[in-house]
Amino acid sequence: MAMRLWNLEETAAFLKLEEKEVMALATSGELRGIPQGNRMLFDPEEVDAWYSNRLIRRLPVHRKKPPRTGEAYAAPRLSLADYCRLETMDPALPAKTRPGVLRELTAMAERAGLLYDPAEFLEELQKREEAASTAMAEGIALVHPLARDEYICQEPFLAVAHAQNPVFFGEPNGIPTDLFFLLCSPNPEEHLQILAELCQRAETPNFLQGLRNAHTPQEMLDVFRQNPLKYSITC
Repeated sequence: MAMRLWNLEETAAFLKLEEKEVMALATSGELRGIPQGNRMLFDPEEVDAWYSNRLIRRLPVHRKKPPRTGEAYAAPRLSLADYCRLETMDPALPAKTRPGVLRELTAMAERAGLLYDPAEFLEELQKREEAASTAMAEGIALVHPLARDEYICQEPFLAVAHAQNPVFFGEPNGIPTDLFFLLCSPNPEEHLQILAELCQRAETPNFLQGLRNAHTPQEMLDVFRQNPLKYSITC
């Protein structure tokens, strides 16, 4: 489902940047803007993908701002474990190629009853990886669909799979990937919160090693429940 374009104010609010900073990004060509008369518009999916790439590559994105007076926060406070379930934990993924990994991850989400249209979901995963690999230097990949709307998934979720054999998934330095996280939320802010926390967790060796050492879905789920980090989703 196509999304309407964002104006400068909406884009700045999503990225938590000043409007003049967003204009500078658009003027330099780093973030694609669409001129319309005397206004600059932005494609939400492109802005989201740009933001996601910055998080995955650990490049600076924005300065944290204090909430404005009267700004609401969604409840409840969630941890990564709240998005996980046993059906979406796989300690022995058999796939040996990137296309195979994407098919297996989609099938796992489909079996858990989380997808409206598995074929469309798989296509969006493929588009995202073609745009830029989600693989990181720690041997992990933060897989997610390129486009998201209210019909992309039944509910927000996080799936995890450990490959029996590392896969060359597109990490810029050629580092193979063995741990795959599949995340999906139709809410862009929630999606980026989950992505940001996973990037933070990737810097915790015990977390990644715990998932790699797990032999059962329950053991993988238990890793998420140990000392969970919590965050709130801003609206």
